[in-house]
Amino acid sequence: MSEDEWKAVSGLVADLMKVHTRPFVTPIVHEEAGKPPKIGTGTYVDFRCGGATAVGVVTCEHVSREQPLAHSPMGTTALLSLMGNVISDPEPIDAAVVRLNSSTWATQANEAQLLPYQRFAPTHAPVKDELLFFRGIAGENAYVGFGGFDGILTGYCSQEKRDTGDDRTFEVFWDPEQTQVTSGTDPGTRERVKFSDARGYSGSLVWNTKFVEQGCDINGWSPDDAVVTGLLRRWDPKTKTLIALRAEHLSEWFRGSI
Repeated sequence: MSEDEWKAVSGLVADLMKVHTRPFVTPIVHEEAGKPPKIGTGTYVDFRCGGATAVGVVTCEHVSREQPLAHSPMGTTALLSLMGNVISDPEPIDAAVVRLNSSTWATQANEAQLLPYQRFAPTHAPVKDELLFFRGIAGENAYVGFGGFDGILTGYCSQEKRDTGDDRTFEVFWDPEQTQVTSGTDPGTRERVKFSDARGYSGSLVWNTKFVEQGCDINGWSPDDAVVTGLLRRWDPKTKTLIALRAEHLSEWFRGSI
């Protein structure tokens, strides 16, 4: 496969994954008078299919500690109070779940959907140079005011940086100067979206698309094949990577906490 062919097919994977994950993902916003809003990303998850009794929003602990919080489910431009029992653990886990009761979810869901817990991989185990995907919102693409929200949630395909990370984390390439907009990006988003600052992606789930694992066959692959392989926690501009918690540590934390 030539470089141009690879760029085209990876862009198509990104576009398909953006559509697939759109209902699960929400911006998380903390507003404080006289200060710029703090932005993070969350994912609606149904833990009931994993044996727990909860549904909730998965994000990072350093995002959840900023209270009060608001979210904006798919289908609404309003900011809704994100209220519920917060279960969290700071570094080295840096993960959190804001539990939602059934009545809250029913009244606020709009077009949003719950991601089944079975979509979380037991371990971070992508094949070499696999396409990894994440969806979230950078703070520079969020516009907040008067209880309303206007923002661009973006989805990206990238790859794990070779020979990095450790038994707890892995690193995903993130170089703003190398970012390319896919052919499926609508013109309005193309004109507005910014790439210089990844802050706000904290809390985004990282997906192992399994596209490379399945032979790079766009006709035989589906976004339904993808599994969650980690949780983005922070951006490191020096290494041009996003640091993510490996799936095995995230799953272990879920089992002991939710």
